[in-house]
Amino acid sequence: MSTSSKLEAKQLLTLLVCCLSISIIVIDFTIVNNALPSIQKTFAGVSVKDLEWITSLYGLLFGSFLLTWGKLGDQFGRKRIFLAGIVLFVFGSVIDGISANLTQLLIGRTIQGFAAAMASPSTLSILSTTFTGKARSMAFGTWGAVAGAAGVIGPLLGGFFATYATWRWSFLINVPIGAITLVVAVLVIRESRFKDPKYTTDYPGVILVTLGLSSLLFGFIEAQTYGWLTPNQSFTLGSFSWPFTSISLPAVCFIAGAILMAGFTLTEIRRSRVGKVPLFDFGLMKYKAFRYGLFTVAIVAVGEFAAIFIYTIYFQIGRGLPAIDSAISLIPFGIAIFVFSPIAGRLSNKYGPKRIVTAGMTMETIALFTLFVITGDSTPLYYFTPVFAFFGAGFGLSLPQLTNTVLASVPFQKAGVAAAANNTIRQISAAFGVAVLGAVMVSQISTVGQADLAVTNLPLAIKASLSSLLNSGLTGGTAPALPPGVSPVTMVAVHGIITDAITQGARWAAFTAGIFVALGALSSLLIPSPRPVTKQEDKVPTIAIPRSFSATQITIVGQFLFTIILLSGLSAEYSANQFMRDWLSHNAWPIRFLLDNYIAPVLGIAIGLTGLVAWTFQKRRNGAKKAIEEPVAS
Repeated sequence: MSTSSKLEAKQLLTLLVCCLSISIIVIDFTIVNNALPSIQKTFAGVSVKDLEWITSLYGLLFGSFLLTWGKLGDQFGRKRIFLAGIVLFVFGSVIDGISANLTQLLIGRTIQGFAAAMASPSTLSILSTTFTGKARSMAFGTWGAVAGAAGVIGPLLGGFFATYATWRWSFLINVPIGAITLVVAVLVIRESRFKDPKYTTDYPGVILVTLGLSSLLFGFIEAQTYGWLTPNQSFTLGSFSWPFTSISLPAVCFIAGAILMAGFTLTEIRRSRVGKVPLFDFGLMKYKAFRYGLFTVAIVAVGEFAAIFIYTIYFQIGRGLPAIDSAISLIPFGIAIFVFSPIAGRLSNKYGPKRIVTAGMTMETIALFTLFVITGDSTPLYYFTPVFAFFGAGFGLSLPQLTNTVLASVPFQKAGVAAAANNTIRQISAAFGVAVLGAVMVSQISTVGQADLAVTNLPLAIKASLSSLLNSGLTGGTAPALPPGVSPVTMVAVHGIITDAITQGARWAAFTAGIFVALGALSSLLIPSPRPVTKQEDKVPTIAIPRSFSATQITIVGQFLFTIILLSGLSAEYSANQFMRDWLSHNAWPIRFLLDNYIAPVLGIAIGLTGLVAWTFQKRRNGAKKAIEEPVAS
């Protein structure tokens, strides 16, 4: 591991391998989206619900096994696990590319998701153990540039293959890239591991964390389809069918996932106390940069990734753009990430990663609130170009350096499990963000659409059909069942209502994403700045100046006040908006209960005051204990 700023050839090739592998892993999240209609035409009898599993299954398996494979990479060799993951990923891609039916395609996607979970944390831990100092910031910047750009390139490649070749190349493209990655990786990557002699396979931990993460991810991915709390439609898998109670399947998954993850936490803590090596060492939380870094990742990932998903829907459905044109509209976002991620590494070496992370998230927040302002049903498309470029620049500055901060704060022996924890938190938060922003969009589509529909003079039959479509959040399509012979004037009116509803849904989803990213920017202030190494000097006694508030306290109070204001605004909107009340009563009655009569902000204030009292009591108790111990020590 070189500590100099000058990079060796093997280091550069190692960086190339890690970038190639993360590119195909990220691309496979989005490349199939524009290929789904072509896949449906190829395989007869495939429903829209069947198609959703092509995208959902990959993310579900990927997020569920990240932590397990991160730990196994630390124990048995990061290079070994990485190579096995790439081999499996290529194998799954071949199965997808030559599949003769949907079942074979889903088997290939299962293998791909499992393999991606093996390779992804290894890319970060390999970089973390290969590079140090200024070179590490550059390496993570480049890795972040490739990962961010790949997320935007995926839909573009998928649209290109589906339009000009065949959807099968959306999977087969991984074969040559994977082969090159394997050959170079075997030659240049140096094996690294931390083989703890005390380690024994933590079977309870593996089972609990896998089932817990699977339950949470399934709930977030499918909540909009099957209902957050009450069932929207039935779920069928073989002979199993849901619902058979008044609670939706995602709600049951949330409860089960929370219980399983709590059991995992207790199991790992108990395992540490009895002297055994846990699957995830919660002792890593003692490192402030790791702790607050993961906290920031959890918040900001809710808004960062889901915003692009929302605007893909807006461009394709609200503006009527073809899939490939929609992807082209988002290219400035990917280009900016690719340009600014390496720049972030240099800036981080000069000013410190914390400042760069905070600045990047502030830029993202400005971009998202700008999208809220400019988005309309006839906004010129070139208005979006500088905004998405600015969004991508902020993303490129913050994402890789936040990852660098998280991994650099822990011992290199724990790099694999730390990288897995970082990726797992990001994956769960991104899934949660898509679900939350999707719910906001659906709620606005219903609310705005019903309001527009109420003031039109459309025939009653068309009104009823369009009302049902809007209440479902445009599930199943964007055109109501219109009788034959409908006049062009009526068609224009219907199209205008749907377009306005989708536009307002995208606007408020962007606003919600901006709130989460803003909270993430505030949270990044909690991350400690790395302390420069200086010569040890004689200690000079100084006069202690008492401080009223620390930066941490100010940040927490700021987030708390921001949340209370947000809850108050939502409660005010709920009180004034009849359509919002109706939608929440039908789809999410607990949220309706909290927003009714301003219960949510009052409850938030009560919780905050209770926490303040508990914190004050604990602080005084610790102070008294310290005062008692000091005379004894002297």
